[in-house]
Amino acid sequence: MNARGLAIFLLGILLTSSSVFSQQDNVAKKPHSPSKATLLSTFLPGAGQVYNRQGWKVPVIYALGAATAYVAVSNYQNSIKFKNEYLNRINGNTSSLLTDYSSYSDESILALHQAYNKNFQLGIILTGAVYLLNVVDAMVFGHLFDFNINDDLSAHITPFALPSPQFAYPNLGMTLSIRMK
Repeated sequence: MNARGLAIFLLGILLTSSSVFSQQDNVAKKPHSPSKATLLSTFLPGAGQVYNRQGWKVPVIYALGAATAYVAVSNYQNSIKFKNEYLNRINGNTSSLLTDYSSYSDESILALHQAYNKNFQLGIILTGAVYLLNVVDAMVFGHLFDFNINDDLSAHITPFALPSPQFAYPNLGMTLSIRMK
């Protein structure tokens, strides 16, 4: 079984195990664990989101991860290609030069290598950021899993104006009141 098959198998297990306890069952429901959601997403990106019953986020996480990893790998390959081209030119190894870039100067080849190397590093940073956002998302929504949002919650914004003895214009402001009925 390859890594992709194993990931799909594990996600399937998580999906079925998280839906075993429903609201209608008389069985005592286990409390939701934010630390479990965090650990799941740490070891298998997207698993914490499935545990939090937000499975729709999994394709987004993997698409972003794949896109940033593709950017990193593509730029790395081009960086190595231009580095080898530059070293072959400097060492006088004309048999290994790429014909597509024969009109480019040595400085242009070096600049292309540096640009691709910089973009490679940025791709690595972005891939790491996607991974960290996956873990943080699982943790935050793990904590908010049992947060009750219903129709009894209301918010009211009320503007006000207070006269100012020092200025000709009144002091303007707003109050926000949140009520649970």
